[in-house]
Amino acid sequence: MIELAQLTRYQENNRLEAKKAQGGLPHSLWETYSAFANTVGGVLLLGVIETPEKYFQTVALSDPQKLADQFWQIVTNPASA
Repeated sequence: MIELAQLTRYQENNRLEAKKAQGGLPHSLWETYSAFANTVGGVLLLGVIETPEKYFQTVALSDPQKLADQFWQIVTNPASA
């Protein structure tokens, strides 16, 4: 499991993906979600960027709960997208 307090210890890989998501759910999220669904799974971090130095850094999201709700709405009902 990911320890959010230790976020800077992690880097993107085939099971861990960071998405800035400041403008809403990014289109590339669904490509990652699909790739994870077709393999052994993975973790999507919204409101996180990978810096040029290859460590994670959080970014402010205006309404994180709204993003989470929107994500789960689309996952459970793809026709709503």
